[in-house]
Amino acid sequence: MNRRPLRDAWSMATIVLVAVAALLVGCGVPVQNEPSPIDPAAVPTRLHSPTSPRSAPPAATPGRATIQVVFVQKEQLVTLVRDASDPDPSDRLQTVIAALLAGPTAAEQANGLTSALPPDLQLSVGAIEGTRLELELSGETGGRSAAENVLAVGQIVLSVTAVPGIDEVTFSRDGKPVEALLADGALTGAPLKATDFAALRAR
Repeated sequence: MNRRPLRDAWSMATIVLVAVAALLVGCGVPVQNEPSPIDPAAVPTRLHSPTSPRSAPPAATPGRATIQVVFVQKEQLVTLVRDASDPDPSDRLQTVIAALLAGPTAAEQANGLTSALPPDLQLSVGAIEGTRLELELSGETGGRSAAENVLAVGQIVLSVTAVPGIDEVTFSRDGKPVEALLADGALTGAPLKATDFAALRAR
């Protein structure tokens, strides 16, 4: 039996393996027996641990009565949905007013939410006629810019008109009607509606 072709084939396979090993070494593929630390600066940015996201404002609990309260974010009006502390619809309006005056929570502030309402402003329900609500203003409200006043009025109007049964809002002080700023900066003594401030809503 002729074994020469078999020896030749074996020799050829050995040559190929040696050539492949030499090629890998030439390409710079390192071979090491022990792990070695990696310089953090050499790790691509996309592989670094991502920054922890900010926590989102708490959402309303499914199945529970809710209220809508409006605050400011980047000069726009943002509506938040919160659990109503009292499910009685007759108390919903007072809950909204209290939430507006209290301002955004710490978690909401961490997400960039603020309030344009003056810190000394007080709001109370003067009268409700049909779907029109009269709000009585008290406290110091001066020293505010026109832009802040527009956002403040928008916060109030959009929040209280989200309460079922309330479609319009008027303002008074010491029992006398007070004019308010519309979204375009114009003064009006007419009842205010949510549509008057739709342009200020965050998109």
